[in-house]
Amino acid sequence: MLIKQPREFLRQVYNQRYAMPAFNVCNMEMAKAVIEAAVAERAPVIVQTYPGDLEHAAFGEGLGPLPVLIQAMALEAPVPVILHLDHGPGLEFNLRCLRAGYNSVMYDGHELPLEDAIAETATIARAAHALNASVEGELGTFGGGQGSHEFSRPEEVPLMFEQGQVDMLAVSVGSEHGHASRLHIDLLQAIAEKAQGPLVLHGGSGIHEDDVRAAVELGVVKINIGAALSRAWCQGSREALEAGEDHYGVLKQARQRVREVAQHRLQLMGASGRA
Repeated sequence: MLIKQPREFLRQVYNQRYAMPAFNVCNMEMAKAVIEAAVAERAPVIVQTYPGDLEHAAFGEGLGPLPVLIQAMALEAPVPVILHLDHGPGLEFNLRCLRAGYNSVMYDGHELPLEDAIAETATIARAAHALNASVEGELGTFGGGQGSHEFSRPEEVPLMFEQGQVDMLAVSVGSEHGHASRLHIDLLQAIAEKAQGPLVLHGGSGIHEDDVRAAVELGVVKINIGAALSRAWCQGSREALEAGEDHYGVLKQARQRVREVAQHRLQLMGASGRA
């Protein structure tokens, strides 16, 4: 089922001290595997799409069929599902996704001065809240293996919650997109004390599992998982091709590997059994 009040749901997750993996999917089969994993674990789940994934699946200028397919599967699933836009590039794109049925969006304003990023985030938040959707903001940047971090500053965190009106905030404390990493738990703790609200981590595929558990205890409610799913998909496809399977066999094995990764992440973050 699609969560009708995601803002309240996220606050419940925060209060109960567990986290939901937010799985980046780029096709119907990956989305199906993730939702199947959530059903098997009796867990709520976030299924999210990156703008490039939507562009890849679209025929023209629209958002394409991927959001429709995910919503159709979510509506039939017996577990709570959030359909989230990852790294939404601006007001218009976020609005298009909200109108298309997303019940959660993220505004990526990291290139703007803080004051401008807060103002733009607040504009998107007002529109999203009018539609009972949640909004994720961002402070700092997440490296990609070249040490290109800009860590979040604890003193800026209350501004994004109070003035930016975000429901959850992505913070940079050491995780890297697509790479193994250790978190600066002391920095995350300082941020959590200032936030007093739901936090988000990007680059979750490579975060050490001990750090994941510590982050959840500090109020992280959403951890993005993308690279791990991509690797699992490729592994399953390769195994099936080497075994001489037809296209159905390839898709089945790829889904199986994605489902295994998704179930492990749901268990790790304490989401299993929460639905």
